[in-house]
Amino acid sequence: MINKFVAKEGIFYIYIFFAISIFAYFFICDTLALIAFLLTLFFVYIYRNNFKVKAKVDAIVSPISGEIIAIDKIDSKSVVYLDVGLLDSHILIAPKDSEFKELSHINGLNLCSDSFKAKQLNEKRVLAFDDIKVELISGRFNISHAFSKEKETTQYEKVGIFINGIVKIYIPTTYNLNIKLGKKIKAGEVL
Repeated sequence: MINKFVAKEGIFYIYIFFAISIFAYFFICDTLALIAFLLTLFFVYIYRNNFKVKAKVDAIVSPISGEIIAIDKIDSKSVVYLDVGLLDSHILIAPKDSEFKELSHINGLNLCSDSFKAKQLNEKRVLAFDDIKVELISGRFNISHAFSKEKETTQYEKVGIFINGIVKIYIPTTYNLNIKLGKKIKAGEVL
């Protein structure tokens, strides 16, 4: 039943904090039990599975929810920078029907994603969806999760969870982008 509402990656954390809250309520103190229970509710919110499957479109969709903080042009690609906060939806989806591959995974720190050192030292993953590349740079509150194995994905298919940080989406300039700086977008919205 909980699998319908919560992503499977978060069930472990939810059960642990719920067990701590029950144990603290009976054996330690009510205050600690309340804190652990509030953390349980917080993790239920973080790992909520609120993504609705939509009809396929012939455009690229946003792989995750967040705020557009920058748009660059590098060589023959447009680069869209998304800031993923703790209150956004954290399900990472395929932006189009494609072959999915994880190109690299570099373990690192969890510094504030706004600093220059974070771009150098934080955990990074680079995912490829045919001609679209998605780079995930973890933020302060990110928890590392496993991603789907290399496979053929369909648009809107879940490939992983990303809690907090910066997402760079490298899109060939052959695609027309209809986005603006500072706009909040949800996973699955057309870019």
